Amino acid sequence: MKQTSSFPGRAALVTRAAAFFLTASSISLLTALPQAAHAQGTVEALLYSTMPSTSAHQPTMAMDGDDKTYFRTTGGMSGGDDFLVLLSAPIPVRSIKIVTGDADGQDILANAVVDTSPDGVTFAESAPFDATGVASANLGGKPVQALKIHTTRRRGGASALVIREIVVDSATKISHVQMGPGRGWADISAAPEVAAWAARAEKQMEAFWPDTAALLYTDGIVTPNMVNVVYRTGPGVTAVAATGGGVMTVNTAWCKAHDDDTGLTVHEMAHVVQSGPNQPGWLVEGTADYIRWIKFEPQNYKTRLNPATATYHDSYRTTASFLAWCELHYDSKLVTKLNAATRYHRFKITMFKDYCGKDVDTLWSEFIAAYKADPVNIITPPVPPSERPRKLPAVKAGSGVSIDLAHFFDSPGIAKDGASTGTGLDGEGFAYSATLLGTQQTIHEVPFKLGAAGGNNAITAKGNTIPLPAGSYSGLWFLGTGIEGDQADQPITIDYTDGSKETVTQSFSDWYEPQRHPGESRGVQMAYRLSGDGSKDERTFFVYWYGFNLDPTKTVKDVKLPDNQNVKILAITLTN
Repeated sequence: MKQTSSFPGRAALVTRAAAFFLTASSISLLTALPQAAHAQGTVEALLYSTMPSTSAHQPTMAMDGDDKTYFRTTGGMSGGDDFLVLLSAPIPVRSIKIVTGDADGQDILANAVVDTSPDGVTFAESAPFDATGVASANLGGKPVQALKIHTTRRRGGASALVIREIVVDSATKISHVQMGPGRGWADISAAPEVAAWAARAEKQMEAFWPDTAALLYTDGIVTPNMVNVVYRTGPGVTAVAATGGGVMTVNTAWCKAHDDDTGLTVHEMAHVVQSGPNQPGWLVEGTADYIRWIKFEPQNYKTRLNPATATYHDSYRTTASFLAWCELHYDSKLVTKLNAATRYHRFKITMFKDYCGKDVDTLWSEFIAAYKADPVNIITPPVPPSERPRKLPAVKAGSGVSIDLAHFFDSPGIAKDGASTGTGLDGEGFAYSATLLGTQQTIHEVPFKLGAAGGNNAITAKGNTIPLPAGSYSGLWFLGTGIEGDQADQPITIDYTDGSKETVTQSFSDWYEPQRHPGESRGVQMAYRLSGDGSKDERTFFVYWYGFNLDPTKTVKDVKLPDNQNVKILAITLTN
């Protein structure tokens, strides 16, 4: 649930009781840090902000050494908002100076302070901001690992937070500044008993923050990468969780009663990333539930609604399912587009027709009809035929018939070590090693006959038809690969002498990147391939083994390969 009003006071400081799970953060800055300040050398800095900004005035501009550039938020600073600088190690600091406000003296930060921390966990006030929007402090070489800017009132007074420059005077230089990975900063001081719950929630938020930022991406906007998470309970505390003004409040009573519901913080984290207007509320909340249930933990979610009474604007899960269904059938980027419109105060209900080609009421009617027909799979993406599980043919030992492909080979896919490979398998001179692959391979009782090195020994799939020896067989096998990346959903057509045919869709992994497609196995693993001059490209490469069921009651005639020159076939075998 998104909380729209400012919080009455800023969040309490993170206590050492919470420090143990802050160390689990991906940045790994609070683990095994030296206790003494680094007196020389360099450190790096990660920047965190609970407030959105723009790419023209992004957070790193607050520490770029150029007072002509500056960091500027898209809105004012609330009582729970922070701007945080976290160093990779504590350093001895002589002084700090922070200048706010633009060149015209507007948006000066007042009623605010800068805190410093020797360890990134406990903070103490070091300097207030004066009437000119400047905070400065002589620290006399005190160790500092983090500094944090925050207001002392519900709002800082300015229409935006503008930081012209943060100057840290130290013998240890800050060599690199960048945005930190998105994460929550938890305060369990009022409820240390939920530490384990909070630790799991933090890991989940941190892991899915990049995905959420990508799903809710808006060109030109830098979304927040930080939220203060406060765990408490009592009168006036939200029943479950609420987010606003830089703070996510989680009711500890709910945590204790719902040990497995840590995913609720992913919903709230989505509100942090949305970081914009909260209207229309049904879409804002539906989008946050879309992030949680459709993208983060779909394995724990099933659409449940009353078709007679539900509406697309019911919010939360109902809206989330509707959005997911629209993306599945009409516009795969619908949520991203609608979120961008909401962020810029431009959302109109007619956008459903703009992006999906049908008005929202028509879409809802279709959604309800689909739900009535199959409520279980209403938002289950269809599985391509090539990715459906397929049982491979059984093979009787000694039944294999290797096909002579010499007449059909058109490229030198296998070469001798140290010899020129010509155009190679991929047209760029790369080829398999004959030393490693040989001229025969037997894989799970299936024998394959390969072409000799020194000439053409691979077939390029161009819709070509390969005749097969007449007979009744139960299995057809390929030895081959994809090149230039994964080659998905390739049709292979088997013709029988009675005029019938069967088409099987198969995906072919790239020879360097196996994907574990149904019907495909790693046939031969090789420690290198050959470059154009015959030298070794010493990485792991594969040739794959593919199996297709045949109708043993019919006589096979031929097989038609896909029309895709990035599919290469080295050998074909029939079995019973």
